[in-house]
Amino acid sequence: MDNMFVFIVLCFTLVYPYRNVLAKCKFTGNVANKEALCKYQGYTSVPRNLPRDIKKLDLSYNRLTSLDADEFYRYKYLEELIIDSNVIRMLHSNAFYGLSLLRHLSLSKNNLDVSKSYHHKVFESLQNLSVLDISKNMKRSKNSPYKVPISELSTLHELSIDLVYNATFGRQFKKLYNLQILRFDYCHVNYLYNETFLEMPINLKEFHMTTCKNFVVIEGGVLVPFQHLKVLNLTSSNIHLTQALNILHPFQNKSMDALLFRGITFADYKHGLDAVILTPEMMKYIKNICIKTVDLSDNDIILVKNRSLISFQHRQCFENIMLSANSFSLDNWAVDFFIFLFTLTNIKMIDYSYFPLRFKNPVFLDVITRNNHTTVEHVQGKWRRKVIPITVIIPSQIQFVRITHVMGINAFREIKTINSSLRHLEISYFETHIFPLLTVDGFNSLEHLDLSGISSVLTIGESKIPVLIHLETLILKDTNLYDILQTNTTIFRFCPNIMNLDISYNYIWKIKANSLGQLLNLKQLNVSHNLLETVPDVVTSFNNMVELDLSYNQLTTIGKNILEWINSQNHTHGTFKLYLSHNPLICSCDTRPFLRWILTIKVLDYNGNYSCWVSSRKSINYTRNVAEDFHHYFVECDTTVWIKLGMSLLVCVLSSVLCIALLYNFRWRIVFFFFRNFRRFAEKGLELTFDYDVYVSYSDDCVSFVKELQEKVENEWGFKICFEDRDFIIGESIASERATSINRCRHIIFLVTPSIVKNEWTRFEIERAKYEKFTKNLQKIVVITRDIPLDDIPMEFSAIWKDVLLIQWPIEKDDVQMAWQKLRLWFF
Repeated sequence: MDNMFVFIVLCFTLVYPYRNVLAKCKFTGNVANKEALCKYQGYTSVPRNLPRDIKKLDLSYNRLTSLDADEFYRYKYLEELIIDSNVIRMLHSNAFYGLSLLRHLSLSKNNLDVSKSYHHKVFESLQNLSVLDISKNMKRSKNSPYKVPISELSTLHELSIDLVYNATFGRQFKKLYNLQILRFDYCHVNYLYNETFLEMPINLKEFHMTTCKNFVVIEGGVLVPFQHLKVLNLTSSNIHLTQALNILHPFQNKSMDALLFRGITFADYKHGLDAVILTPEMMKYIKNICIKTVDLSDNDIILVKNRSLISFQHRQCFENIMLSANSFSLDNWAVDFFIFLFTLTNIKMIDYSYFPLRFKNPVFLDVITRNNHTTVEHVQGKWRRKVIPITVIIPSQIQFVRITHVMGINAFREIKTINSSLRHLEISYFETHIFPLLTVDGFNSLEHLDLSGISSVLTIGESKIPVLIHLETLILKDTNLYDILQTNTTIFRFCPNIMNLDISYNYIWKIKANSLGQLLNLKQLNVSHNLLETVPDVVTSFNNMVELDLSYNQLTTIGKNILEWINSQNHTHGTFKLYLSHNPLICSCDTRPFLRWILTIKVLDYNGNYSCWVSSRKSINYTRNVAEDFHHYFVECDTTVWIKLGMSLLVCVLSSVLCIALLYNFRWRIVFFFFRNFRRFAEKGLELTFDYDVYVSYSDDCVSFVKELQEKVENEWGFKICFEDRDFIIGESIASERATSINRCRHIIFLVTPSIVKNEWTRFEIERAKYEKFTKNLQKIVVITRDIPLDDIPMEFSAIWKDVLLIQWPIEKDDVQMAWQKLRLWFF
């Protein structure tokens, strides 16, 4: 019966959804840290009936246009408030009144103007605010003075704000004594003068100015106010590396955590700035700074002159160096560069990747004139100078090295590690004449190895790689592995403990049973983008596998043994993931076991709904469509199925006839049996004790009559009545309170008035009364109609009409007295 009640509640919830904001918000966290996530709900104002003790409220992606006074006063325990991606244009002076505990406020991606959207007292209540994000509000370049009243935010630690055209900051910013992080995201500025940031607090530690789309002219002393800066981030801004290096002079002989200059160089012919040629003059400031992380990637550096890139004075400070996606060559200073690496005693990561220097084996054109006849001939190119290959020894303290997508002359003869702390190594996609040997000597800590894009014969067959006992991930994409798998069954002997193996993009059409060796810990295998026509049986030997990627192959189905193995793995580990998309699957009689299997398993990508060739229709459909209606597509597959179906139907018909005959012949005995047991069950129910004598169901226009009923029943007759406005527990589920209260009452009264048709809870109470009547608890159901014809009574009462005692409430005083008397006699 409890399950039936849950089903009824769910049905009514779906048909008549709660008109309550609580139903729209998602609540997470625990009792001590409640969070209300109210995104994408179309709110035009702040909801007022959320729990008072929530500590986080997210109202992003709604339709708020302004924040009025006392909007959040109810939620005084809030510590984090996010109102991103609305259309807010104005903030009232008391918009955040009462939020003295708020620590994080985000108003990003609205329409707040820095000069006119903020009342001068709007942040006055935020005594503990630490993070304020009002960025991405200024949608276009605009010369606006900053009138954001943040002088009261003495505890502010991080500020994100837009940088407008010709920005000038007011003195209120100088009072942010605890500000450590300053972020400018939407960057519309064209000029940064030496005076631009003079009113900013001097204790700033991080300065982020990213995604400036217009070219920014920067005067050399713009960062002088920030003498204590530790992080300077100019990523993806149109600043040019020449200017970025020139503004570093205030930090000479100081320590910095990071200089992030990735992707800041764009040609600006108006100011005479083009591709970058690094010179000692350009590096004169940065070379004297003690830097932990420097990122010069993607800066159009075409040449490094006079060893300027390795002229740093504080080499012991470096931990991470990123130089990727530039265009300079190591040819003329390679030896010096790797000697320089060995002087970096604390280096942890090197990224030297994506260098398109020169195509190998170029073909040139010669114009030849013979006998007054001119022709063009192809001539195989030759290198103009002799390349002296070198051995690169990776410093033992480095933990992360990436050298990938390098094209051109390769002076590396060997890349070698000796007793290394290296954990992550990527040496992949070398378009060079000679691929360097990879040698690992002594102990190693390597966990991730990526050798993609290079022939496996070179990377593994000829290299000196010992057993890498710590290796967990091995990536061998585009390595021509199909060839070596046919002849070498011990190719993976050097990595016996790997858990993730990627051998995609290798034109593999078959994998022998023993070709992958004994990989006892393998969990993830990626063989996508190959030519497999069947799933290799070798995968069933990997007992710890929980993920198999077979997408983009030539599979038409999956065999029974593989399906059983996947079921077993899923049951053993509690999870399994199988990728099968973009295979030429066939839906036919022969693939029926696979089609049925995809309906019962939940381990497939795309929910098992792949395109397949339906052989009987000569067309393409989806596997789940075919599997769910298989007999419609393949009626001819198995004639015995129809015979079995016919026999089953015949047995069902005969059984039904027999049951009907027995029921008809013994109908009175059956009725008497159920009546006798039901009566005994009902009589036993009369011995139950109830908390109330009667429950009253009513609408808003019956409140005065309910009070009159309460006076009559409780004060004159001496019985106890239960009704919503007095007896329901505040904060509990409304549905639960109604169901529990009806269960605790001996009788129920329905007050039927014209407004009942708008009361969605009346239907719930009718169903609950029906349930309680049938389960012995409820004894009497009384319907009292007032000012409504019988024809207008809701149809839901028809389900219990035979159990209803009806009173049409009269108007005349004498008749009213008789109605009260009738009600008393019926109940009591």
